[in-house]
Amino acid sequence: MKVSLLVPATFLLGGCALHAQGETRAAILLTLPASARALALGEASGAVMDDENALFYNPAQLARVRTVSAGASLQRYIANTTLSAFAIAERVGRGTAALGVQLLDYGSEDEVVSTAGDIGTPTGQRVTAQDIAITAGYGVALGSRKEWRIGTALKWVRQHVANASGSAVAVDMGAAYSSSRGWELSAALQNIGPRLTLVAVSAPLPYTWRVSAASPLVRGLLGEALALRGMVEARQSSGGVVTGVLGAEGLWQTGRKGLTLAGRAGLSFRGPDDDRRPLTVGGGLTLGSVTVDYGYEGFDQLGATHRVGVRFAAPSRDP
Repeated sequence: MKVSLLVPATFLLGGCALHAQGETRAAILLTLPASARALALGEASGAVMDDENALFYNPAQLARVRTVSAGASLQRYIANTTLSAFAIAERVGRGTAALGVQLLDYGSEDEVVSTAGDIGTPTGQRVTAQDIAITAGYGVALGSRKEWRIGTALKWVRQHVANASGSAVAVDMGAAYSSSRGWELSAALQNIGPRLTLVAVSAPLPYTWRVSAASPLVRGLLGEALALRGMVEARQSSGGVVTGVLGAEGLWQTGRKGLTLAGRAGLSFRGPDDDRRPLTVGGGLTLGSVTVDYGYEGFDQLGATHRVGVRFAAPSRDP
């Protein structure tokens, strides 16, 4: 009997599942960054999310999107993989609806066919592997000041390796609160769903909880044009350790109308076996309705990754 073999390190990274602390988790894509801004902040951004990317972190924050908002980001990830995301949000009824797509592309490798006792023979064909997640969410604001927000999202995730594929459906739920003094609180449960089976391997999705907070914007330290904000987040995915992150974002509004510059940094506290370096940095530039974001993350053994995103937000129609 002939069997097609696929064994490069790229696919072992997560084409089927992720192994962490004795537990195998399917769909590693659901634990990876989905936003250049969030990546720069160490993903401690749940409490300050105010654009379409909230769909991937806390759907309750979609309620902050008051007009059409759309964006895409791309990241050349480790082991020659490519990580990308796209989302669009729009006001619908009393809240905001959003639709998003995440993709982790492992590229392609030579196909090798093996028979009993044979080490394998190349066929001349190429095989591919991808993880994809399609998510739809809705968030609504409540309270006299719209200070409370709740939201939910439904996602379909599919893993494909060579000629095999498997899929599962999961749910996210989130809540957020803005105090009258400018403090922001956020909490979310993600990837609540059944196991995903690929060929003979069955594994749970990476159930994740995250809780975050952000301080009010502070102005006047270096002039009224500069505003600073700190944030903190704790989170855990099943099979992993609890991660704590400190983040900071500075916004500088120039004299030119509609131009804002942003600087961001995050400091993560993870387990000793995590190859990611603790410090992430990045920035952004907003001119009118268009924003360009950048995020950098380094690895001890695997080099560094860069994520670039572009977002568009139509002028608000609110009075």
